[in-house]
Amino acid sequence: MTPEMEYTTIKVQEDFYVIAQRGVKCFLFVGTDNALLVDTGFGGDLMAEIRKITDKPIKLVLTHSDGDHVAADSQFSEKYMHPSEFSTYIKKNKRSPGCLPIWEGDIIDLGNFRFEVILIPGHTPGSIALLEREKRFILGGDTMQDNAIYMFGEGRDLAAFRCTMAKLMAMQDDFDIIYPSHGNMTAPKSVLKEHYELAGDILEGIWPEPQPAPAHMPESVKLWQKGEARLYLEK
Repeated sequence: MTPEMEYTTIKVQEDFYVIAQRGVKCFLFVGTDNALLVDTGFGGDLMAEIRKITDKPIKLVLTHSDGDHVAADSQFSEKYMHPSEFSTYIKKNKRSPGCLPIWEGDIIDLGNFRFEVILIPGHTPGSIALLEREKRFILGGDTMQDNAIYMFGEGRDLAAFRCTMAKLMAMQDDFDIIYPSHGNMTAPKSVLKEHYELAGDILEGIWPEPQPAPAHMPESVKLWQKGEARLYLEK
């Protein structure tokens, strides 16, 4: 494996691991009888990395269909994704997802962890978060983070994203910690309100002055920022 594709595994707490690769994080939870993997990164032999931690059967849940979250999903036979992602998965990855459907309100019970599926559209139509109410943390995918969020290209919807921020703000008393897929290990809850306000300003035409996006992005893409909230979009 080339150095840029190598994994870095961090034990967050008992039976909870982060497997990071090229700036994206996968999450592994070792349950009583089986394990839950959330997302698969850019590719490589992710299964071998997981087998250093556990030999239990693995259930894979994909937060959404972007390539940096699904590239190693073919290594796992039991995998789930919200059906709103199926068509974008096929378009982006040029293959069938081979996933079972997962729905808002579904519960993933590992014995020592119990996750509730929360639908959070905007970044993609079927993006989901996973809420652990008893342990008071949430896995936010690409939607809940203080890193810049990609909101350009097919499937992105700024109005839906703003509605999602309102939804998450209304339930933020149910969690203390956000684990995002990119950037810092955790993100502050304040970023939800900041993203809500930033999206609202853009939609209402009260635009903050945008900054240029990195050179590898289309020239039409700009960076809008308000506090810790940052969005890459075409406007």
